Amino acid sequence: MNVRYFKVGLVVVSLLFVLFGCNSKGVEGNGTNGETPKIVSLPVIEEEVVQVGSLEEELLNVTNLEPPYTLEERFSYTYGYLLMEGEMREFQEGLLPSYFARGALDAGFGNPALLDKNSMNTALYEYQRKIIEEATKRLEELAAKNLDDAESFLAINGKREGVITTSTGLQYEILKGTDEEKPLEDDVVRVNYRLTYLDGREGDASIRGIPSTFDLSAMIPGFREGLMLMGVGSEFRFFVHPNLGYGASGSAKIEPNTLLIFDVGLVEIVD
Repeated sequence: MNVRYFKVGLVVVSLLFVLFGCNSKGVEGNGTNGETPKIVSLPVIEEEVVQVGSLEEELLNVTNLEPPYTLEERFSYTYGYLLMEGEMREFQEGLLPSYFARGALDAGFGNPALLDKNSMNTALYEYQRKIIEEATKRLEELAAKNLDDAESFLAINGKREGVITTSTGLQYEILKGTDEEKPLEDDVVRVNYRLTYLDGREGDASIRGIPSTFDLSAMIPGFREGLMLMGVGSEFRFFVHPNLGYGASGSAKIEPNTLLIFDVGLVEIVD
């Protein structure tokens, strides 16, 4: 087992004397004439730290480690593995395993750091800025693509028989019509609904048999406008342009400029 540091002290000196004292030059008298051997005064080293092994040896030792056995070994390996796995997944190509490992070794063994604190802070700031800029660019590209897809779809969809386009750009079709009361923009309604996207994925839905309750004043413009066209008991399908939905910002679950398709059944207007 490679040990980076070891301590030499009085106990070691005493042990060496006990083992080899009879033949040591540090003893006066041979003990054969009844004389008591005398110990020559030796300097006592209270504590001395001696460095053994280079960084290369440390790295070699790490790569040649046996599978962990003790709890501390297993915990240390598991923590390091999971930490690196998580960081690589988060930063992908931005995190270099060799320098990550070197930084960990330098910190763990107390080696001089390759960068001073100011340089480290600068590196963190610059990388954070790089991540934000790249993420912003990807979002802008995604928003442009989604908007183009949405408008291309709506241009064709609006020509289908039964699809009606309002002055705001909302498209809808009536799946089941009624002549019942219609909600106003500040009403609270109970509806069954299902949200899907252009690729057919489901984004959200009410629980089967349990209508959801919404305050229309708090809904996105396209959903609110569509519901105000519905009579109680009717069923509509809305095709909501991004400008009437979550727009270029999107939401936590919805990409920027996403076209929203709602299948909605108006159950009742809540008093």
